[in-house]
Amino acid sequence: MKQLSVLINGGGMVGASAALALAQHGANVTLLEPFPPGKDSGTDPDWDLRISSVNNSNWEWLLELGIGVCVRQQRVFDYQKLSVTSQSGHNLSFQANEAGLSKLGVMVENNALQLALWTKLRSLKHVDLREGETLDKLNAGTKTVVLSQGDTLSYDLLLGCDGANSKVAQLAGFHYRGWDYEQRCLLANVSLEKPIEPETWEVFRPQGPYALLPLTEQQACLIDYGLRDNINSLQRDKAGLEAYLRETFSPHIGNFRVLKSASFALQRKHAAHYVKEGSIVLLGDAAHSIHPMAGQGVNLGFADVRCLVEVLQENTPSVALDKYEKTRQGENAKMMRMMDAIQFGWRSRNPVMQFATAASLKVAAFPWVKRWLLKQAVGE
Repeated sequence: MKQLSVLINGGGMVGASAALALAQHGANVTLLEPFPPGKDSGTDPDWDLRISSVNNSNWEWLLELGIGVCVRQQRVFDYQKLSVTSQSGHNLSFQANEAGLSKLGVMVENNALQLALWTKLRSLKHVDLREGETLDKLNAGTKTVVLSQGDTLSYDLLLGCDGANSKVAQLAGFHYRGWDYEQRCLLANVSLEKPIEPETWEVFRPQGPYALLPLTEQQACLIDYGLRDNINSLQRDKAGLEAYLRETFSPHIGNFRVLKSASFALQRKHAAHYVKEGSIVLLGDAAHSIHPMAGQGVNLGFADVRCLVEVLQENTPSVALDKYEKTRQGENAKMMRMMDAIQFGWRSRNPVMQFATAASLKVAAFPWVKRWLLKQAVGE
């Protein structure tokens, strides 16, 4: 991997972690990011709405990259328990101690993690951080790009880590398959009267699940999935929104105060290929957009990065990229199908589907099945 020239478009959590991991293994890395993270004043007591649930395996990998001393600890919260409840009331839960771990994963503020990665990147000499610059033109034949400010750069590998509307994918002509779920995800950060356990949970119902992410003992992120028009209507009525959230969540967590809220549309997108021209590679949301109900989005992105770094260490770039595409496209497709099956089956009003869901939870409670599911939850 040494002397390999890697150009990365997109310096979010996936792109910045790819830059850091590749640079630490000897690659010459150039990272383009139009909106790099600024300094954190550390004075805001409330979490941002952009939060990720990072599984234990990926978090340990991030710590190995050296971000532990850089990340703002007030924006990281360990969770030890995960539970899901079907609309018929059947429950399945997982605890960290069942896997011999201190935690299943962490809740982390996206901004805090991105800043920690960039802080580490800024300490490395052989990383060229092109802050405020964007990709303008691509010539795959000559392996060159033209940036927004006119500079021309060459590369051995071009990584598209630039999200669901990837400029790399557009310029290189990648194609996608997918659909709109016709749903929105409503997020609301709240301050709680009573402390909560370090547990993330999700409850399914016909119109879509609702869930809680613990942020501290006294703060949480409430999540509700619903039809697009219903969520849009709620957001236009602040009092109605707060009343709806209290009706849904107060039986679980008691009284709370809404701090901030937002929503986003849900889409499923999967690239037909992850690699083009033998040198252009998609990772993270640029390659796949998944239903967020199980918090797998960024975890799949980190898994993409880890796989790419591993295969590049052991193979020539052409062989490595072939292995990366076959491995990650298959794994991501499997996870996407699983999320769709869960979302359809657990929401269904069909008595047959409800019976199948109840039966699946009973099977999942078998010790050997539960151990396998627990490994999936922690990313092993």
